[in-house]
Order: sequence, then structure tokens, then C-alpha cells
Amino acid sequence: MATPPPTHPIDRHVGAMIRAHRRAAGVSQEELGTALGLTFQQIQKYETGENRISASKLVEVARALSLPVGALFEGVDVVASGGESLIARFVSLREAGPFMEAAVALPEPVRNELFRLATVYVAEEQAAG
Repeated sequence: MATPPPTHPIDRHVGAMIRAHRRAAGVSQEELGTALGLTFQQIQKYETGENRISASKLVEVARALSLPVGALFEGVDVVASGGESLIARFVSLREAGPFMEAAVALPEPVRNELFRLATVYVAEEQAAG
């Protein structure tokens, strides 16, 4: 039996963007699947890039998440030139969903301070090592 072709980086990126926006909206894979007439397993396959998503389904996803379709392609130029997008790396982290939810719920001054502290911490770690 032939092995399937590897997942294309742009398919993985678009899937990661769907996952990021879905999580940011507080929508489960099951809820998004129901809105699109799909199973949550199919949503999982789209989000990992295992299955490619058609243009018409991308429009439906964007509508279900109240997004412009272009939001699902942010950063795709980085991927197309051989890089990996920051958003795709971030949303692949297990803790990304709860972190995004917490960050959005924080008052703006607290959120800004959290982001500042994280940036300073990374800069100090890079300088030390």
C-alpha cells in the first residue's frame, strides 16, 4: 500500500490558523464541526493539515468564526518562502488555548505587563546563554 504524500506546509499553516481562531473564539472542534455539518474528527484533520480544506469550506469556517477569509492566510507568505509561521508554532503548544483565553480575559494593563515580562525574560535568557 502506498504511503500518503507528506502534509504540505501551507495546509498545516492554514489548519493552525483555523485552530488559533477557533480557540480564541472559545469554540470547540465539535461546535465548529456542527456549524459546518462535519464531525469533530474532520475538524481535527483540517487543523493538522492532514486533510486539505476546500475554498468553499474555508469560507464557511471564516463565517462560522466571524472572520474575514484572509485571516486564515495570515503569515502564509512566510511559510511559502520556506519558513514556519510564529502562529503555527504557538498554537501547536498544548498550553496555547488556555493561555490565549486567559490573556484575552485580563485587563489591558495587566496583559501588557505580562507580555512585557515574557519579552524581558526571553531577552535575558538569550543574553545569558
